[in-house]
Amino acid sequence: MKINEINSEGKISIKALITKCDKGKTQKNTPYLSLTLEDNTGVLDTKYWNLTDEQVNKYKVGMVVAVEGDVILHRNAYQLRVHKMEIVEENDLSAYVRSAPMTRNAMEAKVNEYITMIKDEDIKTLTKTILQESKDDFFNYPAAVRNHHNFVGGLAFHSISMVELCLMIAKQYPWLDKDLLISGTLLHDIGKIEELSSAVLPEYTIEGNLLGHISIMSARVDRVAHQLNIQDKESVILIKHMILSHHGKMEFGSPVLPMIPEAEVLSLVDNLDARIVMMKNSLDQTVPGEFGPRVFALENRMIYHRKGSK
Repeated sequence: MKINEINSEGKISIKALITKCDKGKTQKNTPYLSLTLEDNTGVLDTKYWNLTDEQVNKYKVGMVVAVEGDVILHRNAYQLRVHKMEIVEENDLSAYVRSAPMTRNAMEAKVNEYITMIKDEDIKTLTKTILQESKDDFFNYPAAVRNHHNFVGGLAFHSISMVELCLMIAKQYPWLDKDLLISGTLLHDIGKIEELSSAVLPEYTIEGNLLGHISIMSARVDRVAHQLNIQDKESVILIKHMILSHHGKMEFGSPVLPMIPEAEVLSLVDNLDARIVMMKNSLDQTVPGEFGPRVFALENRMIYHRKGSK
């Protein structure tokens, strides 16, 4: 059985990857595990109660496990309560992780289409050079460790979704600079390739924790611009500004606020795409006609899954 096939309470057997494994103790001091299980169709909140100290130390993130248990409704979302869990030896984890809803080839074709739309040759060359340096990782890495687009290919898919939104906005406001919108959007999160450790089961690297993807990417634009001898071009400075300001507020990690319209658009569509995806993730785990569990990244709101929708 696949996780996305779970649509009712009852006994199930699944094989899945442990992507979260938190230890805890009940009020009676009995060890238990709070887990997230994942396969290539979805994620499943999981609890393994009444364990020994030896059992609770047996399981770790990155293990593939064969699980038997009962699916119950907990806070209007499905939760698996484990009766039996055995470790399965697997060298290839690709069958147990979610991936972008576009193929690699389709995403590459879309990105190349956007690059051909850039008219300013300096911006086009800068964008192409950075993307070529990062090609495999850009199309493999997630956009985040958790919350949104945290799947293989999530970084490219998030960027493509944002470019589509930017182009729609530019139709309404044709005086916006589409070259800046396309380049700034494609480049804004590439620093996450250095911020995160890998495409599958990523953790924050030392550079990621100490520097963050915004400053990493700003430095990279500087390096490539110097190589191309275009570091003094205003368009390059504006792209750097868009990268530095794309979190929208200083308290969210941007050292400067958006000070050009294109930077404001980038910040807004970044936030919009992330939040809509987080809402969709909640809907996917919630029974129609009910509110899902609170989502911390969405101001701790409960998202309602309307009746009659999938």
